[in-house]
Amino acid sequence: MERLYFTWEEGPAVIESYDDGRDGFFIAENESDWSLATPKQFADFLLDGSKMSKEEFESKFGVIGADLPELPDVT
Repeated sequence: MERLYFTWEEGPAVIESYDDGRDGFFIAENESDWSLATPKQFADFLLDGSKMSKEEFESKFGVIGADLPELPDVT
């Protein structure tokens, strides 16, 4: 599994890669939990979002599973 980190629409977003595909997740403004990205939103992470290193992401948004909720298990 690979995880890519982004800032998108001023909030945190990630792409999780699995053996059988990929999913994108984001936390929308005024929300406190992850939402599953639609295919259009997923593409927008790559087009309009800014890719970040894990360290940059955690510095800006916090650690997933500590400061941010755990990602949903969709496998």
